[in-house]
Amino acid sequence: MVGVLFGPPGSGKGTQAELIAPILGVPHISTGELLRAESEAMTPLGAEVAPLLAAGELVPDELIERVLEQRLRAPDAAQGALLDGYPRTVAQARALDDLLAETGRRLEFVLRLDVDDKTLIDRLLRRAHEQHRSDDNPESIAERLAEYHQLTEPVIGYYRGEGVPVLEIDGNGTVEQVHAEIIRALQKVRQD
Repeated sequence: MVGVLFGPPGSGKGTQAELIAPILGVPHISTGELLRAESEAMTPLGAEVAPLLAAGELVPDELIERVLEQRLRAPDAAQGALLDGYPRTVAQARALDDLLAETGRRLEFVLRLDVDDKTLIDRLLRRAHEQHRSDDNPESIAERLAEYHQLTEPVIGYYRGEGVPVLEIDGNGTVEQVHAEIIRALQKVRQD
């Protein structure tokens, strides 16, 4: 079972992925964490990624796809994976479809965490304060939200057009409330 956890920055994707992946029996794969791990390990791929991450630049799709392909071939991902942070564009969604097709798999569901922008901004500013994260400042938050709305939201329409179930989840509640709603939605998908 391969699924994607989708939502804007601050929607709780990482938190929910950590809770859901064990229930599904698949690894949680965050492309951001994969790229940072490659960079820290200074693998050949990491050497290509490190300067981009250090400069705060976007990593080209081709590099992300190579890292993801390698990760999806790992033994623990044989039964599937829960992807977080990828795909971010329709081009990446098509590349993911191709990658999965090469291994005889397909995307089985998309979980979309829907959170209003004001709540997202409040969450990200609180996270910045609690975790001392300089990347969560009002300017970068506004930029990341605009990028999400412009580039990433169209991926939902792409998947709907491909017939992939898109599970709309209200992400404005507590971690527990959102988790319970996700579990209900996933049980419905498994029954269908």
